[in-house]
Amino acid sequence: MNIGLIGCGAMGRVYVDRLMRMKGVRITAVCHPEREKAAALAEMAQARIYESYNEMIARPDIDIICVTLPTYLHKEYVRMALEAGKHVICEKPLTLTEEDCWELIETSRAKGVKLCVAHVVRFFPEYKDARLRLRSGEVGAVKSVRTIRASLMPAENSWFLDKRKSGGVVFDLMIHDIDYVLWLLGDQITHIRAEIIAREGMEQALAWLYYADGTKVSLEAVWGASDFHAGFDMTGEQGVLSIGGVKEDIGSDNKAVHESSSDRGVIIPEASEFGDPYYFQLLSFIQAIEMKGPLPITAEEACSAVRIANRIVGCFES
Repeated sequence: MNIGLIGCGAMGRVYVDRLMRMKGVRITAVCHPEREKAAALAEMAQARIYESYNEMIARPDIDIICVTLPTYLHKEYVRMALEAGKHVICEKPLTLTEEDCWELIETSRAKGVKLCVAHVVRFFPEYKDARLRLRSGEVGAVKSVRTIRASLMPAENSWFLDKRKSGGVVFDLMIHDIDYVLWLLGDQITHIRAEIIAREGMEQALAWLYYADGTKVSLEAVWGASDFHAGFDMTGEQGVLSIGGVKEDIGSDNKAVHESSSDRGVIIPEASEFGDPYYFQLLSFIQAIEMKGPLPITAEEACSAVRIANRIVGCFES
């Protein structure tokens, strides 16, 4: 299975590192308009550097394109790859609008290729185990779920701070937990409340999702924490499942890869040695393509997360 990658930043490095560990997988090409930014990844993978994306996706031997570009570039580059008949793995969120998501979904269907979206939280062992325990009935019917996800404030010159490009803290951080909650509970949400609190060096988004069966979900996402932490509490009729940093005095057990200064930038959380979510996420996508099987995360599911994220952002503006 031959891979072409576009986007040579922090997530591009994560992808190259994991893909190089897989048997039967070869990174044959990396693309960036500035050749020097692709050089380190190309050297790691012994891959050819392309400055022209059109030239890279025209290669008939490339089976999969990995898109690890900034969010606002996803639609254009995913569409081009799909139209070239390539399977695509794209970083979350797929796009910033439901309409654009469906356009890409329809293109993938028309071309007969798979479109995968990397909602990696589903592959963190703790989160995956909690869903299995919930489905087994261990805590009974779920009454409430509370999540938190906090990281550094983006760097001052970062595209993340332009909400037209990134969607802000909701599409950067909270969408992880939106997708996870939809995976747990489905999308039968009757109404949503949300608010955003911003001050110098900090932005905090809060959202409450109310389900038709009475389940209440509260989501919190923060830019401006001193380090990365994430977690949740699930309360059921017969018990509670908890992970990580919902309470302020509980830190994350995860290691982290920093792409930042001491107080601003990007942190990519790493799981423990018991399971690498980035590796298994990519492996499951590749196996689904090889075996012509179902994807572990569909583009339609990713579209649902984008829809809910936009409903939350809409509450800020109303």
